[in-house]
Amino acid sequence: MFAGAIRINLKMGDILHRVISIVATSLILFGSVASAQIYKCTDAQGKVHYGDRPCGENASVFVPRDAPQGDAGTDQRRHKTQRLLDALEEERRQTQQAAQEQRLVAEKRRLNCQHARARLRRLSEASALYHVDEEGNRTVFTDAEREASTQEARAAVEHWCGES
Repeated sequence: MFAGAIRINLKMGDILHRVISIVATSLILFGSVASAQIYKCTDAQGKVHYGDRPCGENASVFVPRDAPQGDAGTDQRRHKTQRLLDALEEERRQTQQAAQEQRLVAEKRRLNCQHARARLRRLSEASALYHVDEEGNRTVFTDAEREASTQEARAAVEHWCGES
């Protein structure tokens, strides 16, 4: 035997007896619920009560009616209502999608505006501007190159921020 293992020593008769007991108890408990009746009683004040036991001599067995079946008009209204709900759901989804796209465009515009302003500020505040060529050498901007870069930066700020 394994250490720590639990050994169950039941005889076949014991298992069968337990299964039969469980099934019989279930049938007794649930069988009575399935066959329960509903009683309708009217008290002295004329108030109607419903219960699972007769409440007096005037108690009668109440039989619930089946739900009424829909006619063609009901089915058409239900279908029309469903189409309307589907159309409204699609419209809501499209509106949310458009709003999300607008938020993304606005965020992109805000970030590009920040970058354009930062570039213009760097160009305006720098004492000297230069290019770095392929060999790593610095070439200082001429006044015309500096002015052209500054004009490009102002145009970018105007484009992305709506101002100069």
